[in-house]
Amino acid sequence: MRSINDEIALSLLRAFRDPETGVHEARKGCKEIRAILRLVKPHMDKEDFSDHQSFYKEVSAKLSGNRDALVRTKTWNSLVAEMPSLQGAPADTVAGFLSSQTLLDPLAEKGSDFFLDLALEVDAHNKEPKNWSLPKSLSDLVPNLKKIYQKARKAEKNARESEDIEDFHEFRKRSKDLFYCLRILRPMFGKGLKSKVSQLQNLTETQGDANDYAVLRDYLIDHREALELDEKDFELVKNAIQAKLHNLQDRAHSEAKHVLSESPGAFIKLL
Repeated sequence: MRSINDEIALSLLRAFRDPETGVHEARKGCKEIRAILRLVKPHMDKEDFSDHQSFYKEVSAKLSGNRDALVRTKTWNSLVAEMPSLQGAPADTVAGFLSSQTLLDPLAEKGSDFFLDLALEVDAHNKEPKNWSLPKSLSDLVPNLKKIYQKARKAEKNARESEDIEDFHEFRKRSKDLFYCLRILRPMFGKGLKSKVSQLQNLTETQGDANDYAVLRDYLIDHREALELDEKDFELVKNAIQAKLHNLQDRAHSEAKHVLSESPGAFIKLL
């Protein structure tokens, strides 16, 4: 965890010259630490756990905004390239609107002081843990790892049986928790875990793509008036995004069969 904390601080320094990449790496590190915190939660003081979770959540939140706008633009351009029916006036209108949103809060204009101050804040958080009964062996972590797997499996089932996008988001978050935890534990479990980690990485990437389309869809709906599209064109845009979203959700559930099919007990034995 302390090593990843250092990497977050370095990523923020990198954001001086490459805001998009530096911010992406920093946010990814925050998510990884939050997953590891959940893995060792039974060995931590409750208040300390909450403080750490809140800190990394706040750091990640400070780095959203402009990068989210860039992702929306990239997602839309990718969809238009796949679907010739979208190309033309409606596509140009949406692309122009999304591009204009990326200029509202550009990360590059936050300045070096913003990234430096945040990097120093993260670096100051890199302290020796106190009042933690840190696990002495891998077996100490297995019971909670089993719960993390169980939550991911349950979330997948709920999402598969539901039309609510929030259930799919929960499936994505619980899958990421499992992915980050297994990736950090892979050297201790040995080569047998390598394929599981690889499968989970593919799954979380598919879920991430689906999330990008869900966010894009909701954003365009929220800004319906600003788009100035007639009803026919707006429905064409919305339906195209929805179709791609459903396709990615179906793929995620198919990929989950290879990594979340075992019962929690069988999963632990497999490791």
